[in-house]
Amino acid sequence: MFTTLSATTRAVTYYLMALTMCVVLALTWPNGEAAAVLAMFTPMLSVLLMQLVVTRDGWRRSGWTPLGLGRLGIRFWPAAVGLPAAILLVSEAVLRLTGLTTWHLPSGSDTVLTLIDLPVMLVFVFFEEIGWRGYFGPLLASTGRRLPHLLTGLLHGIWHLPLVFFATGGYLTEGNRWIIVPIFLAVFTCAGQLYGWIREVSGSVYPAVILHTAFNMGLTIAVIGTATNSPDTVAAVGREAGIVTLVAVAAAALWVSTRRTAALGDPTFPAVADRANVL
Repeated sequence: MFTTLSATTRAVTYYLMALTMCVVLALTWPNGEAAAVLAMFTPMLSVLLMQLVVTRDGWRRSGWTPLGLGRLGIRFWPAAVGLPAAILLVSEAVLRLTGLTTWHLPSGSDTVLTLIDLPVMLVFVFFEEIGWRGYFGPLLASTGRRLPHLLTGLLHGIWHLPLVFFATGGYLTEGNRWIIVPIFLAVFTCAGQLYGWIREVSGSVYPAVILHTAFNMGLTIAVIGTATNSPDTVAAVGREAGIVTLVAVAAAALWVSTRRTAALGDPTFPAVADRANVL
């Protein structure tokens, strides 16, 4: 339909689609937790609309190549698991050493449910990451803008905010939102560098999916494996939107930024790329 759209126009159109869908879900779905789960479909739906309706690139097999679906990137799977594990170990250790949490063995039912949840989460995270690291991130990188991975992370974080503010019980339900949300956005911005790095050097979207899933599963294990009398403080110090998590993610992002691993994939989209040199 619009085969000559610039890379920036494509990125903006995709983002507005995904954000609008998330806002509609947050405002209309009665169950906030369900809205948060359903929102994970919106990046994939936005990609399908862009590929099959707006640009029609998806009607050619080559139009899907830039999304990183054709390479498994197995070499980078250990890093995809190890990075979030290390970050959460630091965060949880600080929570334990400061007395904010105590560790205990999760119940058998919690363990079984977590194991069942793993393949389900992989699928749902794939739906989300095919949008952010499969389509949107490489598209931003192709425009020549500085720090595209950090920008992708920030915009990915902002996409969650309708669930935080409009969906009851949808997201970030503990802690003072005016403290938690800025830290959360900073965490997502720095995490964008991790996701973008592993996507770029692997030439595949799957390591990013595994990294995202590993982080989510790590958070689940942390919740069922600890107890606390101060959930609001725990939320501000550790877990997904805590200051310790932010420091650990920022350190990991800085570390991967110094890595000189050659990229295996070409993120350039078959689009009319911009030549802007500003963020």
